[in-house]
Amino acid sequence: MNISPNCTASFINHAMVRKSWLWLVLPALTGCASMGPQLSVTPQRYRLDLQVSPQTHSLTGRAVLDVSAAHVTNMQPDGTAHVEILLHPDLRIDTVRASGAKVVRVRHARVPKKDKDLTPRSHHVVLDHPAKSFTLFVDYHGDLFQDVAAGEKAGEIHNFQMKAHIGEEGVYLGGGYWYPQLAVGGEAVSALADYTVIVESKNDFQWVAGADRAPELAKQTGRLAWRTSYPVDSMVLVGGRHKTYEKTIRGTQVSLHLKESQIDQVDGLFEAVERNFSRYEPLIGKYPAKDFSIVDNFFSSGFAFPSFTLLSSAVIDMGKRSQTSHGYIDHEMLHSWWGNGIHINTDDGNWCEALASYGANYYGYVLDGNEEEARRKRRNYCHFLSRIKPEKDKPLGTYGQEDGCGRGIAYQKGAMVFHMLAIKIGQDQFWNVMRKFTKDFVGHYASWDDLRSLCEAEYGESLERFFRQWVRSGAAPMLSLEQARYDSSDRVLTLRLHQGEPAFELNVPIRITHPDGFKDIVVPLAAATGEITLAVDVIPLTVEVDPDYDVFRKIPAEQIIPTTAATRSKDSLVVVMPSGDVPESFTSLKSIFATGKDEKNVTVFQAGQIEQGRLADTNLLILGEAVRDPYIEAFLSAIQFPLKWVEGGFEFDGVNFSQAGDAVLCTARQPGVQGGGVTVLFANSKEAIPRAMLIPFYDHSAVIFHNQKPIIRSDFEIHNIVEVDRS
Repeated sequence: MNISPNCTASFINHAMVRKSWLWLVLPALTGCASMGPQLSVTPQRYRLDLQVSPQTHSLTGRAVLDVSAAHVTNMQPDGTAHVEILLHPDLRIDTVRASGAKVVRVRHARVPKKDKDLTPRSHHVVLDHPAKSFTLFVDYHGDLFQDVAAGEKAGEIHNFQMKAHIGEEGVYLGGGYWYPQLAVGGEAVSALADYTVIVESKNDFQWVAGADRAPELAKQTGRLAWRTSYPVDSMVLVGGRHKTYEKTIRGTQVSLHLKESQIDQVDGLFEAVERNFSRYEPLIGKYPAKDFSIVDNFFSSGFAFPSFTLLSSAVIDMGKRSQTSHGYIDHEMLHSWWGNGIHINTDDGNWCEALASYGANYYGYVLDGNEEEARRKRRNYCHFLSRIKPEKDKPLGTYGQEDGCGRGIAYQKGAMVFHMLAIKIGQDQFWNVMRKFTKDFVGHYASWDDLRSLCEAEYGESLERFFRQWVRSGAAPMLSLEQARYDSSDRVLTLRLHQGEPAFELNVPIRITHPDGFKDIVVPLAAATGEITLAVDVIPLTVEVDPDYDVFRKIPAEQIIPTTAATRSKDSLVVVMPSGDVPESFTSLKSIFATGKDEKNVTVFQAGQIEQGRLADTNLLILGEAVRDPYIEAFLSAIQFPLKWVEGGFEFDGVNFSQAGDAVLCTARQPGVQGGGVTVLFANSKEAIPRAMLIPFYDHSAVIFHNQKPIIRSDFEIHNIVEVDRS
C-alpha cells in the first residue's frame, strides 16, 4: 500500500484546514468536459483516521483510499481524468492529495438548500496521468446531527432514517456517506474493501467499529484502532457512554456495551451469545471475525454489522425474553455470517433476511425440540402473508431492489422457502450447503443463484424450477381438498386436490385418520387441479391437507387466524376509548393501529358516544372499560367474542381473571370485513396494561398477561378437515 509518510501522524491544525479549504474552493460544477473522462474505479483499502466530538457534533477525518482504476489510457490529450467522491452534504473537503497521480483541481457540486434527505454531495477530483493503482488522501470535517426522533415509528423497532449522527446521547455513523466514498455517475461504487479505522474521541465514550480491534496499531498510534478480518462493503462506527463487559467465548472476544442500569442483563446476554455460537457454528461454520459485541443503542434498532450488533435499550431491557426468544439476538448474530460475513450481491435481491429468519426466527424452535411452536411459526407465516394485497405480492428475489417486495415476504415467506428447500434436499444436506457457503463466500458477494448452485451440487439435481417458482415469482398456491372418496371393494382412496393458477410443482402432505390413529403420506401435484388415487389398507375417516404447514400457501380469508395484524390491516379503523381520563398507553396504541392509514379513515369514540351502525363494517380496537358499554357488549356478544366481563375482571376459556395485575389482548374475526379483526385490550388496573409498543409483536389470537408478562397464549385456528365419502 502506497501511503505518504505523514498519514499516521496527528491531525493538522484547524487553522491550516480552513486556509486550505479557501485555497481549494471552486465554482459550482457545471460540466465535466474540462475534467477529462471519469475513471471507472474500485476501492481496495480504506484507512479512516478520525476525531469525533459528541459535545459539538463534529467529525474531523482523513481518509486514505487505495484505488484501482480501469481504462486509465482513456485520457484527455493533456493526460487528465477525474474521480468522483460522494460525501455527506454537511461535511466539507479541506484537501485532496494523491500518490500515483497528481491532483490538478477539485470541483464541488452544489447541494440544494432545501435538501431534506441527506443526499450526498459529489466532489470531482481531476488527476494528471493517474496510474492503474493510486492512493487518495482526503482531509475533511463538519458537524453531523440528525433529529433522532424524526424517524421513529410507533410499533416498529427499526429507525431506517438514521444515517449519521454525533451527539451527547450517542454516536451512530452507519450511512449517509460520513466518510468519502468512490462513485461513478453519481452512484456509489459497490465494492468490498479492507478497512482500518483509528479514532480519537473528545469524550468519555466507548467505541465500536465494524471490524476487529487492532491492539498493536492502537499501541502504535495511542488511539483506538480496528482492522477488518475480511473485505466488507462499508464501515460503521458507534459510540456511547457505556460500561463495557468482556468475556472470551469459543475463541471469540465478546464485549457488552451497556448502560449502568443494565448490569442485571450481563450474565443473560453472555449466555445468549454462548448458546448461539454453540448452536450455529456446528451448522454453518466458525464465526468469521475475532470480536463480537452487543451494543446498547439510543434509538430504536436491531441492526447487525460486521463484528457487532446494535440493540435498542427497550430490547436489552426485555431481559430473558429477548435473550432466549427467537428473532432477537439470534437473528442479529446470524447476520454475522449472512449479510455481514457473506455480502449481498447488489445485482440480485437480498437473500440474507430470509436465511436469518429461517435459521433463527423459525429453526431456533426446531433446535429447542419445540415442534409445536415450530409448526405455529410455519402456520403463521402462511396466514400472515395471506393478507397481502395482490399488487404487493412480489417475488421474494426482489427484496432490497427498487419497487421490490416488502419485509413480510422477505422474512416470512423467505423462511418458509428455506424450510421447503431443506425438506426437498434433506435437512442434513441443507446444513452441509450452509457450511460450504461460509467456507467459500465469507468476504465475498453472493446471490440467490450462488445459493442455488451450492444446493444443486449437494442435491445432485436441478433446482431451477424450485427457485423459479418460489424466489423469482410471486403468488402462492391455495390448496383445497375438493373430494375424498373411498371405494371399500378396491380399497382405493381418491382425492381431488385444487391449488389454483398459476400451478406450482408441489409435494403435498396428506393426513388420513382411521379408527386406530392417522397416517401421513405425500402426494405430488403439478396441475391446477389433480385427481390422485391411493391404495389404502385402513378405513379412512377424514383427510386433511398439509396439517403441519410444510408447504407455503395462502389461506382463504375466512380461515385466517385472527391476530392484531387483522385489525391493523385494511384502510378504516374505529377506536373505542373508555370514558373519562384515558391512559397514555391507550393513546399510543391507537396511534400504532392507525399507522399507515389516512386520518379521515380513523374514527375515535368514547364509550357512551358511539354512533349507531359504526361497528358493523370496520376494523375495531376497543380499549379498557369501554368493553362494558352496553352497545359494545351487545356487539361483542353478537359476534361471539371469546371473552366475558365479570365483576372485577374478565373470563376466558372458563377461567376468571380478577387479580389487579391481570390483562388480556384478544382479537376475533370481524364478520363485516373480509380478513378484518376486532381487537380488545382490557386490564384490571392501569398498572397491568401491557406496553403499547410490544402489542403488534404478539402474533396470537389471545394473550393473557399478569403484571405485563404473558402467561397464557391461545390461537383460534380452523382445521380444514374433510370427511371421507365411503358410500
